[in-house]
Amino acid sequence: MPGVVFDIILCGVVYGVLLLFIFFKNQDNRKNNDEGDDEGGLPVSLPPDIDLPPGVCLPDDPRVVKKDPEEVFA
Repeated sequence: MPGVVFDIILCGVVYGVLLLFIFFKNQDNRKNNDEGDDEGGLPVSLPPDIDLPPGVCLPDDPRVVKKDPEEVFA
């Protein structure tokens, strides 16, 4: 029985040391993170502009419909 108690106490001490290590390591990362001028959002990566031949469009692009000029009778 005394061996089990010793193991539980030893595990608790190791767990506490690991928590302290993680806490102090995260404090260092937060201090260096304030250098950027962004507001903490995710980085935005835009897709590259693809040079497509005439008449070919991407599926997301809106269709461009050429309208004939209307005749106005006055």
